[in-house]
Amino acid sequence: MNLELRGKVALVTGASRGIGRAIAIGLAGEGARLALTARTAADLDTAASAAKSAGAQDVAVLAADLSRLDEVERVVNATVDRFGRIDVLVNNAGAIRGGDFLKIPDQQWIDDWSLKLLGYIRMARAVFPVMQRQGGGRICNVVGAAARNPTPTYLTGGAANAALVNFTKGLADLGARSGILVTAVSPAATRTSRWDALMAQQAAASGRSADEMIAEAERAYPLGRIGRPEDVADLVCFLVSARASFLTGTCITVDGGSSRGVYP
Repeated sequence: MNLELRGKVALVTGASRGIGRAIAIGLAGEGARLALTARTAADLDTAASAAKSAGAQDVAVLAADLSRLDEVERVVNATVDRFGRIDVLVNNAGAIRGGDFLKIPDQQWIDDWSLKLLGYIRMARAVFPVMQRQGGGRICNVVGAAARNPTPTYLTGGAANAALVNFTKGLADLGARSGILVTAVSPAATRTSRWDALMAQQAAASGRSADEMIAEAERAYPLGRIGRPEDVADLVCFLVSARASFLTGTCITVDGGSSRGVYP
């Protein structure tokens, strides 16, 4: 299947590791030109090398703190200066911390939402006029499955992700008249270094081995495993491609069938 992404310019946030890195490599394999951004320059350089090896035509690396409006605008302007356009935006940056609702300080809410929730909103707002001028584009938001699966120890993330599902739908309505298609993917637990570290922390706290904790977590999934970053990346590559030209305003759950609701 030809996704028609060769030569397209894709800006991927949170691209240095995990799901963002897998998305960058997936787009590279389709021949896209990439602007990769995250906070840590060294990790970005490593991701850029992997993307080039996978087939990216050109890769720009932009280290930035996307919790800041001025940094968001700098990244978008630098991407346009380098490539002349932005065909694809993948919002992925930000990992929201959980905790005891009554003990989470106000500053933690502010800091985490500034990167994840406001970061996505600001990035889309900065890219939108670029896509309008060029006659269209694709925006895909990576939104955690906690959006539809609330838990009392992750209200910070659940509330932000639920807001981003709503934002995706509303932005899709706004973008339709300009040929800007907006979608979201909603991964459940995904086998990244962050997830491995979380399992190790929980194992240490409970006096069990990390392997035991991982096996227990994976048994809860109908397919017998949690997701891989590539599982999410493959879907994102499809959604931002020419083959998904009639999909907008939707959020697709990527969880191996673990969610018990009947929504997509």
